Amino acid sequence: MKERSSPNGELTTHQSEALMAAVIIARSTSFVISKTAVAAMSPFNILAVRFLTAFAILILLFHQQLKRCTQRIFRNGILLGITYTFVMGFEMMGIQFAETSVASLIENSAFMLVPFLEIIFLHAFPKRKVIIGMLLAFCGLLVLNVSPGMRFQTGWLYLFAAMAFYSVAIFLTSVFAKEGEPLLVGIIQIGTMGFLSLACSLLFEQFRLPSSGKEWMMILMLAVVCSVFGFTLQPVAQRGLDADRAGMFSVLNPLAAIVWGNLILKEPITPAKIIGASFILLGIIFPVILQ
Repeated sequence: MKERSSPNGELTTHQSEALMAAVIIARSTSFVISKTAVAAMSPFNILAVRFLTAFAILILLFHQQLKRCTQRIFRNGILLGITYTFVMGFEMMGIQFAETSVASLIENSAFMLVPFLEIIFLHAFPKRKVIIGMLLAFCGLLVLNVSPGMRFQTGWLYLFAAMAFYSVAIFLTSVFAKEGEPLLVGIIQIGTMGFLSLACSLLFEQFRLPSSGKEWMMILMLAVVCSVFGFTLQPVAQRGLDADRAGMFSVLNPLAAIVWGNLILKEPITPAKIIGASFILLGIIFPVILQ
């Protein structure tokens, strides 16, 4: 595959792919940390403190750049923030009913839906290799569903909802990133997620700040690693990638989540997880190696 050029210092295709892989792997830690945190704090409470903390850090780091914000940048960031708030809200509810590896596998299968959004809104049809990749990933989900001990649970519906909204988020990120200033769009997105999560927590939960060093440590990990880096830089990475290509990299999240879940939460790596993850991994490798 011929690598795209990088005019005006923009990332090349390979650099965009490397950054995309890095932010996805960074975000994979959120499933393990969030599952631990949700045992002590309410879902939207966690999200509110996480994203408002991340937003405060980003303002300190990039307050000069934020002066370049335009009405279009604000609009794009707010729309992404609303979409991702749905993603994260359903994710936080879903991880209470599933192991982190299963939750990540379901949610990050969103890449299978991205090509359909491109067909509907951009009239761009996926290539045959992309379709094959989608089918391989779907086989992985079937293995998880029919294997002993991994039967479908009603709580998984939250994760399927997160998957649907995540596919929309990937598509919108790809579109908005190409309109310019992807870093600023990412910052506005983080702020929107923080304030919306705070509103939901105040309306439906009993909001409180973390009350122990352990709770603050989990929030800071979520804010710095998963949000300041993992969320904010995704629009930067996606500016150099097509939506379906970017979506395929989301499969790195469940693969990393399986490892984190085993190392930190002692979740077993079963044959079903290995087979399911292998099919999903093939789903991303097959289209990429044929570029």
